[in-house]
Amino acid sequence: MLKRRSLLAFLALPTGCAIQYLPPLATSSMRSGGPIGSVRLPALGQSWTYSKVNFYNSQLLDTVKEKIVNLDGGIRISRHSKNNVDLGDEFQTVWGQVKQDPYWDLLQTYETSLPLWLDNFTVGASQSNDMHYQSGTSSFRYWIHATTTVTGWERVQLACGTFDTVRIDKRIRLSHHDITRLDTARRDTLWFAPEIGRWVVRETDGDYRMAGRRAGTGREDHFRWQLESWT
Repeated sequence: MLKRRSLLAFLALPTGCAIQYLPPLATSSMRSGGPIGSVRLPALGQSWTYSKVNFYNSQLLDTVKEKIVNLDGGIRISRHSKNNVDLGDEFQTVWGQVKQDPYWDLLQTYETSLPLWLDNFTVGASQSNDMHYQSGTSSFRYWIHATTTVTGWERVQLACGTFDTVRIDKRIRLSHHDITRLDTARRDTLWFAPEIGRWVVRETDGDYRMAGRRAGTGREDHFRWQLESWT
């Protein structure tokens, strides 16, 4: 009876209380082939500000400003949270090749750099990388495999402007620092705008199988980072 009453109470909630999933990004296809111009080179002081949104309920979680603060021996990008959350820096050995990646649950440091985008923007171009990484402050080596693919050219219209982008899809499989997580699979999609040297939208999510449970599966956070401004 208690369960029945709880169910009836849930069904009686107003429709405004329903979870509002974030709608898919509105884009328009550009063309069938050919590169989209040169990529802006990194320089000290370049910055990008993003809103961070929860895909499951459309909630704005944070506003993050990223800024190039050092070019000695690589490109270091500091990340500052409006909510004062402690965010790790991003480090690229060369432009577009990330060594220290702060976009997941814990900071990931790769043994060899992983491409954020490819030198070849031809649709269908793909690169696979099989390596190890360290998670957070741990010195333990975890396995990771990533396949990065150029899937198309898309025009993205945002409040801060309209951008011609290369859509890049990365499919990732890895061993997770949490030993109860098995078969972790992640998806990382960038709408990369060469004119700003950075993505205008990025979406990340993932899932995994839970150890000891026959049908137990889990979902990782699903986020969208969307450009608000850039310099």
